[in-house]
Amino acid sequence: MKVKISNIKINPGRREVTPQSMEELARSIAAVGLLNPITLDQNNTLVAGLHRLEAAKTLGWTEIECNIIGMSGLQSELAEIDENIVRTKLTKQELGDQLLRRKELYEMLHPETRQGMRNGQTAKNATLASLETKSFAQDTAEKTGMSKRTVSRLLQIANNMTQDAKRIVQASDLTQDTALKISRLPDDQQAEAASLLAAGTVQSVEQYQQERREKILAARPPLLDMPPEDTRTEAEKNREKVESLNGLVREFSQFVEQFLDRMKMYQGFADAFAEMSQTQISRVWDSAAAVDMAIIDFSKEVKAIQAENENGGNEHEN
Repeated sequence: MKVKISNIKINPGRREVTPQSMEELARSIAAVGLLNPITLDQNNTLVAGLHRLEAAKTLGWTEIECNIIGMSGLQSELAEIDENIVRTKLTKQELGDQLLRRKELYEMLHPETRQGMRNGQTAKNATLASLETKSFAQDTAEKTGMSKRTVSRLLQIANNMTQDAKRIVQASDLTQDTALKISRLPDDQQAEAASLLAAGTVQSVEQYQQERREKILAARPPLLDMPPEDTRTEAEKNREKVESLNGLVREFSQFVEQFLDRMKMYQGFADAFAEMSQTQISRVWDSAAAVDMAIIDFSKEVKAIQAENENGGNEHEN
């Protein structure tokens, strides 16, 4: 059916028309006609086809062929995002932001696909229809032509990278793999790492992390070493030692908090992990087990030293 162009409403906040794309489309429509009608909801609000609508306006049309659909507001926005991803040349940052919004909308429409619903935790309470609902990554891959792995990577970058780091990455020629590694760094390190990588000062995120660790170690004062001529009182020595040990506690606590933050991030990609092969998931669990063993070994070593110190003290008293 046709509607008057003057009656079509356009929601604010839509992606702006690209003049070059619109002009090319106008020439095509003038030559062969409008092959794909625009899409409106039941209130004559544009859902998909902004470039086609603007092209028709430049051609002087007063009416345009359209399809009317009865989708909800969420479904309408989801369709709009899908068209933007497929038909518009988005920057990596824009694409990531669109995927973030798409995931939010998709999970609102299909709450059964949220983390925890597809890995068996709540499957016993789910209906057969909900169990057959596609995961966000699978649905997005089918709608956009991207692989599920690419969808997950772009989503992770968009979700976890700071705005400052995004601006630097966007203005540089850093690869998606590098951007993904930057997004996994703590927030206070991302912009610095991105700047150094963009400038070529460091060649990889791993090099940045190694050099940063070396600087921290070099700047850290010795824990127990005393200057050759120590004029401090015993109270001052004890106080400085306590402060140094407190600093070590804070540093270790910060490391654990960063690790836990990263674990929260990975929980958002449980559906991707659930689709891994047995070999891939075994590597994941082996890595997790290695973390457990490292903590256990460290704890045993500390306790052994504590026991030695206590025994030495007891022997001295005797």
